[in-house]
Amino acid sequence: MDLKRETAFILALLFLCYLLFFFRLGTPPLWDTDEGMHAATSKGMVQSGDWITPTLNGERFYDKPALYNWFVSFSFLVFGFNEFSARLPSALLGTGCVLLVYLIGRTMAGSLAGFLSGVVLATSGEQVILSRAVVHDMALAFFVSLALYFFYLGIKDGCHRKKYFLLFYASVGFAVLAKGPIGALLPSLVIGFFLLVRRRPGLLKELIRAPGSLRVLAIAAPWYVLIILKNREYGPYFFMQQNLMNFVSAEARHHAPVSFYVPVLAGGFFPWFCFLPLALFQGLKDQMERREGTIFLTIWFVVIFVFFSTASSKLPTYLLPLFPAASCLVGLLWHDLLKDRGGDLHRRFIYCFLLLLGISVFAIGYVWFQSFPEFKADYGLDMTRVRYFGMPMLGVLTLSFGLFAKKRWQASLFALTGALVSCFVFIFLVIVPMMNPYRSTKGLALSLDRLLSPGQKLVFVRVLRDSALFYTNREAVVLMTRKELTRFLNSPERVFCVIRKSLFEKNETWRRMAYIIAEEGHKVLVSNKE
Repeated sequence: MDLKRETAFILALLFLCYLLFFFRLGTPPLWDTDEGMHAATSKGMVQSGDWITPTLNGERFYDKPALYNWFVSFSFLVFGFNEFSARLPSALLGTGCVLLVYLIGRTMAGSLAGFLSGVVLATSGEQVILSRAVVHDMALAFFVSLALYFFYLGIKDGCHRKKYFLLFYASVGFAVLAKGPIGALLPSLVIGFFLLVRRRPGLLKELIRAPGSLRVLAIAAPWYVLIILKNREYGPYFFMQQNLMNFVSAEARHHAPVSFYVPVLAGGFFPWFCFLPLALFQGLKDQMERREGTIFLTIWFVVIFVFFSTASSKLPTYLLPLFPAASCLVGLLWHDLLKDRGGDLHRRFIYCFLLLLGISVFAIGYVWFQSFPEFKADYGLDMTRVRYFGMPMLGVLTLSFGLFAKKRWQASLFALTGALVSCFVFIFLVIVPMMNPYRSTKGLALSLDRLLSPGQKLVFVRVLRDSALFYTNREAVVLMTRKELTRFLNSPERVFCVIRKSLFEKNETWRRMAYIIAEEGHKVLVSNKE
């Protein structure tokens, strides 16, 4: 083992994670929907001292278990109530996923394979976005990946198998505490299909004989027991409605067709998605000593993809637990190329690059010739800047392809990775600042907080802007109908509310009754008195 080489690889991955996960992490305000909601829930835990029952907007919040909220709450205790503290747990968990992928690749094919796998995961779009957002999914992805990593170590190392299996169960316990029963179901399905395919029932017996179920219960059960004792309605709601019915019911929230995750995976794992079909094919035909490992990764990827595709409720973030497996498969593929294994691998890579260039040309051309007025209205995006940035990006991708065609594979990979890092830095410096006023309500919330008396609630029209809950420590009400808003503005006292600007301006009655006193993005703060 070359210690200097491994240290260099790990430091390079940590630097990459710093650029992509931590750079300007605390600069953007918290965005509405999810970020504001989870940050406000965690802040409420700290302020109330109740670390068992999460609350949001004055009501008990049963949608998610408490583990991720605890992480954010501890971060608040150390660094204060700010954006950096709120996002820090996700950035750390995202970095942990990258290092886990390095360890998995290293176990299967050496440190270079681990490094390449880590680079792939660190530069995947969905991984970058969720490592910089206040969402629970990163905790689930980390602990599910950790559990499957310990299981794989257990099947590889018979001498220390019991120890690894116990660590596997401990990781499952934290996964259950992070997202509920899905934290145990996902690794169980992956392992079950793997043992079935490999015809190793003896391993299943060893896994079951390990006193792991007690470890899972010791980690996950205390909080579930405590919250059910305090809130009897929690069990039926969370386990039946939030988990089972969201999977099987056609009326579940976020219902989407079976094909929903194909474009999600293509976009969230771009550009590495273009190499994924070849990675799956190459892994399954691999007859060398790591065959079992590639089969394990393939089953990990396929089982999670199929599972979430068959569920009724679908969100792009649900796919995150399969990204480590996909990254390892693509990393191993590039490792094979750099090690010059397989005579026709270079030719197959050419097809992957052509697919990458074709998609890029189509996407840039589509953006160039379309106006996208809704992007400006809804997100504040100036598509002119995006268009002109797309051209140099296409140039770098073409350079990467040219280097690859000349069999300068390391230079090609470096150019491709550099293009991705540059793209994300451009997003952090240019795109995100344009979107902030449209995706966050921080400015209006702080203005409104100064105008309202203590204890007075925030008022929103049609949409709860949850970032305002975090910034003001106030509760909020949402007026859903025109009659409710008209009655509210007719109040004899001075009142305030936040409404979408286009909605306010197209209603002549409201324009006569109220005045715009502040504006942020596509939202306005209005009052019935000047």
